[in-house]
Amino acid sequence: MKVVSVINFKGGVSKTTLSFHLACFLARSAKVLLVDIDHQSSLSLVVLKSKAWQGLVGEGKTINRVFESYSNRHVHMPGEEIVCKSPMQRGPAINLYPSLHLAPAQFELDDTEIDLASTFFSNPTLSDWDKRTLLATWLDSIRAGEKYDYIIFDCPPATKIVSQNALACSHGYIIPVIPDELSSRGVTHFTSLVRTKIDEKLEYLRQSARVPENITPKAYVPVTKLAAIVPSLVKSAGNAASGMTNIHTEQLAALHRQWKGAVLGTVGKHYIGVPEAMNAGMPVWNYWGSNAKRQVKNMMTNICTELKNRIDAL
Repeated sequence: MKVVSVINFKGGVSKTTLSFHLACFLARSAKVLLVDIDHQSSLSLVVLKSKAWQGLVGEGKTINRVFESYSNRHVHMPGEEIVCKSPMQRGPAINLYPSLHLAPAQFELDDTEIDLASTFFSNPTLSDWDKRTLLATWLDSIRAGEKYDYIIFDCPPATKIVSQNALACSHGYIIPVIPDELSSRGVTHFTSLVRTKIDEKLEYLRQSARVPENITPKAYVPVTKLAAIVPSLVKSAGNAASGMTNIHTEQLAALHRQWKGAVLGTVGKHYIGVPEAMNAGMPVWNYWGSNAKRQVKNMMTNICTELKNRIDAL
C-alpha cells in the first residue's frame, strides 16, 4: 500500500482537481481510498454531489469524527462506517469506479482543528504525539493496508494538526504549484517544514514520550518524501515559443533548475473543460466524448501516469 498527501500552503492551485483525477486514474486497476481532510469539503462535494454528501454529514459519517474522538470524549473513534463504498454512483446501474472509496469531510473540520489544538491530557508530549497520529490509528483500525493499494489525502492549504496527521502516515507528498515567484519560493519553505517541523518533530515526540514499537500505529511513516511538484494552471500564449506566458515560462524554468527531477514533466495547463467535468463529478476522460477536449484528456492522463510511477517508486 502506498499513501500520498496532495498539499500546498496556497489554495486555488488545482489541488482537489489533481487529487480527484489521480484517484480515479488509479482506481481503474487498483483499490483506492480517497480521504478528504479539507474543511472546505470541495472534494467530497465533487465526488458525492450535494444530496449524498448532506446525507452522510447528517448521519455523522465523515472524517471529522476521527479528530473529534480525541477532543470530545463523547465521540468514539469511528471505523469503516465513515467510508463511502460507492461514491461514484451516478445512476441505479452506473458506478463509474467501484474500487474507489471515499472518506468525506464536512465544513466543521476547521472548528474541530481548533478544539484539537487546545486539548491536552496529563502528558503533554504524549498528547502531542497522539493528536498527530489519529489518522494513522484509524487506518490501522480499518485494516487499510489489507484493503487498499493506494490512499490519497486531499489536504487543506495549511500545515496544522489535521494536515500533519495525513503527512504522518504518507510515504510521499505531491505539491501542485502555479509557476509564479511567490508559489515557487513557497515550495522551498514547505519542503523544509515537512522535514524539520513535521517528520523530525513527530519522531522526537515518539521517542520523548517513549511510545513503544508495539503500540506505534503501523500506518505511521517516519520519513515523508517529496513525490512530485506538479506545475498547475499554467497559462498558454499562442505567440510564445514555449506556448506559455513569459512569467510562467521563466518560473517553470526556475523550478526545474532548483528541483530538477522532482518537477513533473507534464505541465498542467489552464484548459477550458476541466471545471465543467469537476462540476459534473467526473474526471475529464469520462465527462467528454471520445473526440472532445482531446488535449485536456491527454494532459490529465499523462500527469496521472507520471504520478503513479513516482508513487509506486516511493
